[in-house]
Amino acid sequence: MNIAKKIIELREAKGWSQYKLYKSAGISQSNISRIEAGLIIPKGDTLQKIAKALGVSMAEFDENTPVKELFPQVIEQADHMTLDEKEQIALDRLLKMPTKEQQELLTKVLKKFQSLPAEHQKALALIIDSLGPSEK
Repeated sequence: MNIAKKIIELREAKGWSQYKLYKSAGISQSNISRIEAGLIIPKGDTLQKIAKALGVSMAEFDENTPVKELFPQVIEQADHMTLDEKEQIALDRLLKMPTKEQQELLTKVLKKFQSLPAEHQKALALIIDSLGPSEK
């Protein structure tokens, strides 16, 4: 199933209009319309906003999409970070994994994160944010 059809399916399953999705995702209504019509393919950050608004994971959109395409900003940040040998090996392994294994690993990490108490999630999010380059 292509991304446009999947977005429509998920949106309609929630009983949402395009208006509701655009308000919830913070994306222009014209872009939602163009995405659903298949005129444009959403970039990773846009797709993440849509996924979050719909309450689904990125993997919901395409089970064959590699982590590199789902989380381009993570990979981009990793390219700008100084990684020690173990960290570089871990990143290389993740990128070389078959897509299904990447998704399983990331789902496991996300579930572990979600199982933490809210205050621990906030603390961990602050730590993760501090690892990347500062936004200006």
